Amino acid sequence: MRSLIRESLDLLNDGTPFALAVIIGHKGSTPRTSGSKMLVRPNKGISGSIGGGLVEAEVIDVCVDLLDRSRSKTMDFNLNQEIKAGMDMGCGGSLTVWLRSFVPPCPSEQIELWQTLADLEAKGKKALAVTRIAADKTAEISLVLEQGEVAGPGMLPKALIDAAGENRFTGPGPVRQFYGLDEFIIEPLIRPDRLFIFGAGHVGFQLAKMAHLTDFSCVVTDDRAEFANEARFPHAAEIRVLDDFSSAFDGLDIDGNAYIVILTRGHLHDQTVLEQALKTDAAYIGMIGSKKKKKQIYDNLMAKGVAQARLEQVYAPIGLKIKAETPAEIAVSIMGELISVRAENKENPS
Repeated sequence: MRSLIRESLDLLNDGTPFALAVIIGHKGSTPRTSGSKMLVRPNKGISGSIGGGLVEAEVIDVCVDLLDRSRSKTMDFNLNQEIKAGMDMGCGGSLTVWLRSFVPPCPSEQIELWQTLADLEAKGKKALAVTRIAADKTAEISLVLEQGEVAGPGMLPKALIDAAGENRFTGPGPVRQFYGLDEFIIEPLIRPDRLFIFGAGHVGFQLAKMAHLTDFSCVVTDDRAEFANEARFPHAAEIRVLDDFSSAFDGLDIDGNAYIVILTRGHLHDQTVLEQALKTDAAYIGMIGSKKKKKQIYDNLMAKGVAQARLEQVYAPIGLKIKAETPAEIAVSIMGELISVRAENKENPS
């Protein structure tokens, strides 16, 4: 999926008005949590979602009303019985949603900042987007880069810069802060969850399509160019064709936002990839295959010195137990497991 940052940049460059809606606070049971975003166009077309139902419909209407000029607005929602009924879900919490409209002509400096933000996102770099909201509800954005450098028009309070240097704004969602009479919305640039698929066969093909639909940035690796190519994987962020799986992780940056799925065409290749994967900090490592295959590979790796406790952290056989048979069904079971692990990681960050 194209990120909302990249989509916003394209609209800014095209001179097309739009608005962004961001959940900046939530309590209790809500359909979406802080950090959820939605882009709204003049025709009420949207990208992203803040949860659907009556809340989202009302926010869309207000976003369109804001498109007469660039400004911002904050809306609070209590999900009472009336709203809950309209959403058809058992929510009982509250939401704070921040809306900001972008109406041309937009200053070139603002577009340059969004370009910088898109470039940082593409490279997986950290940054903070800090928006100062003035008394007249106009807004100006600045960036606090990883080394503490500030880019943008605004003079940011020293207390905010100090807090950024101490990594106080590294959570999954935006933070609303007041410094003196000024209001600031501070949004961490979160590195996207990345799915590394080793094996571009039938299951890998189906899994990559689901990764695109569920907001994973997907990297596909295989040793067969006829399988691993852009024609088969048009939405993959990267496609890698190797001479040998012994170099499967060369040049890859695997961190706690990485998910590894091993689906190669043979036991030996799976073992080779798994041995390398176990040396990473990936949030998830899963390997396809039977219990017999798992035991054989684990015995081989333990004979090479791999700790049993480390092997027990691998999801194998991979996927949820839904009696999947076809490649698409197996991919569904894997994706269900990935989504579950990702949600647990966001609820309990390490």
